[in-house]
Amino acid sequence: MHIVEQNPADATYGWGIGLTESALDALRPAACDVIDDLSDGSDITDEMGFILDGKSMTVHASSFYRISRILLLEKLQRWARAAGVTFAHNERVETSDELAGWDLVVGADGVNSQVRELFTETFKPEISYGNNWFAWYGTPRLFNAPSLIFMNRPEGVFVGHASQYSPDRSNFLVELSPQAYHNGNFDTLDEEASRQRCEEIFSDSLQGDRLYTNKSLWFQPKFVRCAGSWSHDNVTLIGDALHTVHPSLGSGTRLSMRDAVYLVDALIAGGWDVPAALRGYEETRRHVAESFQRAAVRSIGWYESLEDRPPRDLAKLTLEYVMRTGRVRYEEFRRRNSEMMSAYEALQ
Repeated sequence: MHIVEQNPADATYGWGIGLTESALDALRPAACDVIDDLSDGSDITDEMGFILDGKSMTVHASSFYRISRILLLEKLQRWARAAGVTFAHNERVETSDELAGWDLVVGADGVNSQVRELFTETFKPEISYGNNWFAWYGTPRLFNAPSLIFMNRPEGVFVGHASQYSPDRSNFLVELSPQAYHNGNFDTLDEEASRQRCEEIFSDSLQGDRLYTNKSLWFQPKFVRCAGSWSHDNVTLIGDALHTVHPSLGSGTRLSMRDAVYLVDALIAGGWDVPAALRGYEETRRHVAESFQRAAVRSIGWYESLEDRPPRDLAKLTLEYVMRTGRVRYEEFRRRNSEMMSAYEALQ
């Protein structure tokens, strides 16, 4: 097995990721030793924090395992090399001719996948963009409980997504509606000026700590769904190259890991007959992935409508967030947060 990687071996352009206990449980049967290694030493919490205009609330949610992207990369590369995988870093596939001669080619080259673009008539990618604007920072402020910070400001609604991923660092993703983005003049600011402005706006939640940048430019999320076949001859796709979700619902890393498990299962079930396996991969994985994408669409809609219904009540906001995708059972959330829910229901 050979991997062509366009980035250097030690490069990652994010901060950290969180994997729920259910996500790891789903992956563990396929490679229990790898998953045990990824979760070894990871910080775990089942709490989630919500802050609205300075008022805070903590609820019990799924258990989260957090790991830095660079450590995740190092561990996966080590496991791959131990299995005999070779790497070619700082290289990029540009033409379909480079894919000839291989038994199987898996395009895992992200949302802007070149492999996907080589066969657009087969994959038929549907591309759309979110309305909200995002900038991804790091901070030494430790948010042990993944936290959502909402602020009603004159410019519009500001949202901060914060979560610890290492002993000394947290992610801090800033999300703005188009109104808040333009009213706050973020469209005129460079990376450093934007960092300083966000640091100032979220200063109370950051408790005086700073934000760090790592190519932290403003972007609108690019959403991909391949409406055509998932394979072209010996070529298939996984992860963001094939389908994306919303940053609030899960990382492309998690999605690609699940895709890889389904692909390997299909190869084994098909006796390593590649055409049969690729058909099996699509037949078993597609409906599951598209269900996840439908949940992502509901999550996107929830965030993008905040400007039209500025949040005022913290408990109501928290419950709306938890129930926004339809994937969480009300009764289960109420069981784990009975005191909070009893107080909320008494006021309705």
